[in-house]
Amino acid sequence: MSDSLSASQHRTQRLYDRLFQYSTQFFAFLVLALLAGIIGSLIHGAMPSIKAFGFGFVFTADWDPVTEKFGALIPIYGTLVTSVIALLIAIPVSFGIAMFLTELAPAWLRRPLGIAVELLAGIPSIIYGMWGLFIFAPFFSQNVQPWLN
Repeated sequence: MSDSLSASQHRTQRLYDRLFQYSTQFFAFLVLALLAGIIGSLIHGAMPSIKAFGFGFVFTADWDPVTEKFGALIPIYGTLVTSVIALLIAIPVSFGIAMFLTELAPAWLRRPLGIAVELLAGIPSIIYGMWGLFIFAPFFSQNVQPWLN
């Protein structure tokens, strides 16, 4: 009796495994379909700009509103440089904090500092940007900029 029961449970487990596999595959394809839809929507929305300015818009640095010649190279370059600078700052700091929390911090400090890091990670980056704009920008304009001139 126990052999037939375990065989029945085994068949049920295989059924659940197949069901899980098929549902996982379905949702994986759904994610790919959504990504394709987003890309298609972006291309469709960009068509008027591509028709008006050409695809060279992405690779030219011109920005002349009088002659209606526009290029996106400078903003794209600025975005990439800003991202690289942010990564050069964030990667060493994040690895340093992780190493400190896991290897060096005393036991009494690990939990509160870990919670503080998790709380800071939950704050949207726009809040940090606005804080920098309203706090650091006036400070640097009054104290650092005169020294640089």
